Amino acid sequence: MSKKYSIRSTAGDFVRPSVVVFSIVVGFVAAPLRAQGVDHLDSAEVRRWREDLAVLRKEMPAHHANLFHDMTPAQFDSALNSISTRLPSLARHQVIVELQKLDAMVGDGHSSAGPWRDSVIAFHTLPIALYWFPEGLLVRAADSAHSNLLGGRVVAINGISVDSVAARIRPLISRDNEMGVRAFTPFFMVMPEILQAIGVTNDMQRIRFTLDFAGKQRTMVLSPAGLFPMLTGDADRSWNKREGWVDARDKAATPLWLSDPGNIYWFKYLPDSRALYVQINTIQQKRGDSLRTFMARAIHSADSAGADKLILDLRLNGGGNGDFNKQIMLPIIKSKYDTPGHFYVLTGRRTWSAAQMLVTELMKYTTAIFVGEPTASHGNHFGDSYRIVLPNSKVTVRVSTLWHQYLDSRDKRMMIEPQIKAPLTFADYVEGKDPGLEAVVRR
Repeated sequence: MSKKYSIRSTAGDFVRPSVVVFSIVVGFVAAPLRAQGVDHLDSAEVRRWREDLAVLRKEMPAHHANLFHDMTPAQFDSALNSISTRLPSLARHQVIVELQKLDAMVGDGHSSAGPWRDSVIAFHTLPIALYWFPEGLLVRAADSAHSNLLGGRVVAINGISVDSVAARIRPLISRDNEMGVRAFTPFFMVMPEILQAIGVTNDMQRIRFTLDFAGKQRTMVLSPAGLFPMLTGDADRSWNKREGWVDARDKAATPLWLSDPGNIYWFKYLPDSRALYVQINTIQQKRGDSLRTFMARAIHSADSAGADKLILDLRLNGGGNGDFNKQIMLPIIKSKYDTPGHFYVLTGRRTWSAAQMLVTELMKYTTAIFVGEPTASHGNHFGDSYRIVLPNSKVTVRVSTLWHQYLDSRDKRMMIEPQIKAPLTFADYVEGKDPGLEAVVRR
């Protein structure tokens, strides 16, 4: 039997009603982490996973706009067959990692299986949060018991160099370009299940991290500190502070770009630089305050204050509904700020999906000067995720349903590069500085 669902993507774009095929529903429960080894699937679990794989074999090509744009049907079949054959020797978390690899083979960011946003997967986290700064992969935050690790640069995990670990994680990352690798490697590198599945550790309860502190290396054993926090939604929530954790920026004033990440859109006039700062974190509408109304109010406020610059911050924006982009863009085009040297757009490694569409249109039709990091996608890309909820495991596998072409088909740029490069260094982060915003206000 089948049942219809109205589904909406957490990756940024709306999707059409889908059909999810059901067999006898027997949920797979995440197993507790073991100190040594793994619990392989029993015969009944193998059978149920094979039923799930059969759903993927049918549903992925049926719903993706072009599943074989970056791989061949033979490669797809071979990957599925390989997983099916190896199921008796796998544990639940290893099967999920194989699904990550399978979806990443598709070759676009909207086709993904995400332990960072699928609560059914229920992977754990070590007691540290990492970020890929220009200085390397550094400990940005930690639980209070590991506050002494803040600022440590990851050198190795269980004696395997950080570059080698990152190379093993790379095939698991669904992305549109290299900024996706930068964004998601830090998440996966602190998940014990992933580290075990890629052969970095056998013991998911005790994992050795070697960190560098100003040229001095220390090795310590880390154990899981609960489940990885779900980062659902279109805005980047990875910067949100966790209860009982400390952050490297705790002693500094909160920078403007991280002051209200939960707010869909907001603005503030900066009198010292005569600039209107507008942050849009999701391409969605507030109830009772449309984007068109918001933009008109923001620009009117700037005009009344005598603003000279308009700064649009999209660094936390992972998408939404691209149909709303014109409500952002048209008021800017009609304003006095769409003139050379007066309109700036801040972008980063999580500027993606519908936010990428907005960036592409701003590049084409306005005088915007882009500042910060490259975007996480490109002008022509696949999008609008369709969720395939596997009938037995309940794990969600996404595939892209549409091809969005905003640039000439011959334009092969993998990202929109900023004219003013302003990456966030760890020193900036600790001091609460925003090199992107500072680069604009200095001009």
